[in-house]
Amino acid sequence: MPEDKPRYLMGVGRPENILESIDRGIDMFDCVMPTRNARHGVLFTSEGVLTLTNAKFRDDFEKVDENCDCYTCKNYSRAYLRHLFNAGELLALELASVHNLHFYISLMNEARNRILDGSFLNGKTKQ
Repeated sequence: MPEDKPRYLMGVGRPENILESIDRGIDMFDCVMPTRNARHGVLFTSEGVLTLTNAKFRDDFEKVDENCDCYTCKNYSRAYLRHLFNAGELLALELASVHNLHFYISLMNEARNRILDGSFLNGKTKQ
């Protein structure tokens, strides 16, 4: 493939796979994972994946991700989001999607910054 052309990868969406793909030269992605998982109560965080529909989050009044400054994390707890999912409230889908999209945008911004400063190595953005 020509070196001066962008490389596009469709359907790869786990954060670790995206970082590995960037390391292998991929420039653009298209994936439904952030919003599809959000609609099922699965949220990506800096500490790993949370399934908010699990009972262990019933009394967890922490924000979804302590390292996130998205609208959802600033305003709602894990327990409240779990309640919304279990009650069938559509707001749960929206708030979870907002968080996951923010997580992915932040992941890509960090990867871009690490590429520019030369610290992006072997598909990892954190040292």
